Amino acid sequence: SPGGPNSVQLQLVNGEASAVLFAGDSIGTATVRAVVGPSAGVTNVRINEAATFFVGSVEPSVGDPEGGDEVTIVGGGFDSPVRVTFNGTAATVRSVTPTRIRVVTPSADAAGVSVGVGETAPVDVAVTINVNEANQATDSLSRGFTYSFGGGGGPVQPQVFSLSPSSGSNEGGDRVTIRGAGFRAPVQVLFGLGGTVDSFDGVEATIESISESQIVVRTPSARGFGQNLINQVVDILVRNLETGFSTVSRQQFKYGTDVLITAVALDTGPTGGRTPVEGGFRVVIQGQGFDEPVAVSFHFEEQDVFIGQTVHSTAGTQVIAIAGPAPIPAECPEGGLIVVDQIQVVNIETGDGDVADVGFAYQVPIPLAFGINPGSGSPGITATISGRNFSPNVQVLFGDPEDGSAAQVLGNSGTSLTVRIPNAPQGFDFITEPCDGNGDGNPGGTRLSPTPISVSVRNLETGCVGTLSNAFVLNPPNTTCTGDTTTPPPPPPTQCNDTFDNDSDGLIDAADPQCTGPADNSESS
Repeated sequence: SPGGPNSVQLQLVNGEASAVLFAGDSIGTATVRAVVGPSAGVTNVRINEAATFFVGSVEPSVGDPEGGDEVTIVGGGFDSPVRVTFNGTAATVRSVTPTRIRVVTPSADAAGVSVGVGETAPVDVAVTINVNEANQATDSLSRGFTYSFGGGGGPVQPQVFSLSPSSGSNEGGDRVTIRGAGFRAPVQVLFGLGGTVDSFDGVEATIESISESQIVVRTPSARGFGQNLINQVVDILVRNLETGFSTVSRQQFKYGTDVLITAVALDTGPTGGRTPVEGGFRVVIQGQGFDEPVAVSFHFEEQDVFIGQTVHSTAGTQVIAIAGPAPIPAECPEGGLIVVDQIQVVNIETGDGDVADVGFAYQVPIPLAFGINPGSGSPGITATISGRNFSPNVQVLFGDPEDGSAAQVLGNSGTSLTVRIPNAPQGFDFITEPCDGNGDGNPGGTRLSPTPISVSVRNLETGCVGTLSNAFVLNPPNTTCTGDTTTPPPPPPTQCNDTFDNDSDGLIDAADPQCTGPADNSESS
């Protein structure tokens, strides 16, 4: 376009849509870019040159059934001699330029269609260039011209060009904008089936607003008043009530949009997406095609099972579910997380549904022990363990978390446990220390001494364990010395060396400092 890029948004019905793009009298190459979802395609087209022949539009596109209206065929590559037909019936050609052909329309009867009061009749318009020449070519515009009472001078016959959105839920209540021409209040809009006004069978929509070119309605239910339009593509009837003029536009709206989950959010619960194992939190599911009644299920990764949840409310684009309790695994899950990796939404009446990967988890409450008071003592005394996530059904073990000695639980407040200290588990290794045998300072034997021992709290429902390593100093059952506790005898005396001359006087004496035995005072020369 000489004024810069133009864009148009199309509505798909049954996967198809069409649009007419033209650039006035400009000549050259245009780039057309089409975007569908995340994908895009680009192509170049040559416009308004002899090699580019096409039919773009008819102006005006509405005329009297009696015929005789002068209209202009807009396009490109028009080359005389030309022939223009309306539903196969030739029109009178008045003038031809490379981009425009002026013609006089034939009557609706001549074109083979009938138009009753309150009805319209769209027909195809075809153009043939270079008639009876070697390069003869034909192009056509489907439903390019409509016969309507009132003609093209401000039609009183309503015309429907498009619906947005062009699909909605079977429950109805979706807000839809009908774009067209010739709308006059008061107006009636029906959704149903029927190729003509007389044969049309439909359900009336609720009118929200109306202008000459636009009607905003709320769709009726696909099940209303004996209708069964569930999951069907339906026709639209628009009637100007004061004149009775009506039009039927075929296959304009699809009931039962394909179910699609686009986002999942946890409405309540701790941050990070982790939620209590007991459930009760809200899960908000966004998407399209949700049609009450619906079923919502969670898929639990480790157990590979879908479990149904309670549906709180449903709209065409949103479902709110109240999550139920998570299935408790046989063993404590890794990290204490029961993972939901998929959510499924199914429209119960049609079976249509969608499954989306989500990735959130229930948090299993793992017992956490902070400390024990007193921190030492003998079996049989009571102690208090402080912490959190102590479920009503817990086990307290002293020693190894798997096979330690179980303590008697006397009280449980959820954050505090009162227990009776048990005996040491079988095979527990108390620390040993040397002890005095007879009190004179000589070592003799060993005895058991107080030894640190670990304290574990196990949730018996989930198997999850919290452990305080070496948190309590356990007194041994006795401190009796064991092993060799007698005093060793003194060493035997060292006998004097009777050949030792201590003073070098030539005499043997007992002055040897190592001699501890009887003195030998004998002397010899």
